[in-house]
Amino acid sequence: MQKILLLTALFTLSLVANEIKWLDSYKEAAIVAKAQNKPMLLFINKATCGACQTMKEVVFADKIIYPYINEHFVPVALDINKNDAPKDLQAEVTPTFHFVKYDGTKIRETLIGGKTGNFYLNILKEAVANYK
Repeated sequence: MQKILLLTALFTLSLVANEIKWLDSYKEAAIVAKAQNKPMLLFINKATCGACQTMKEVVFADKIIYPYINEHFVPVALDINKNDAPKDLQAEVTPTFHFVKYDGTKIRETLIGGKTGNFYLNILKEAVANYK
């Protein structure tokens, strides 16, 4: 029985480690981004957005993309209807992606809509290069 519990715990930990570590507060993410000297990736979404779900289930689950995001960004997922982002970083459509410094300065043009994994990875790399 203990062996089953241990295996279950290890499997659960591996699942948790294999995903993006999204924060849900812009203000908290800004504090972390400043402390870690990383740009922020803002993913503005809503529950009824099909493209948002595809991004979560396909693109963000990609074994190349989620580690890249976790290593190079402070990721924050915000609901379009209720969030603490500054007014100039709000969105009217989902998904919307902002790439910003801790102070809200954009490091790359805002990206709107669902994207393929390879395209999105190139955008992420561009944002990281612009941050440095």
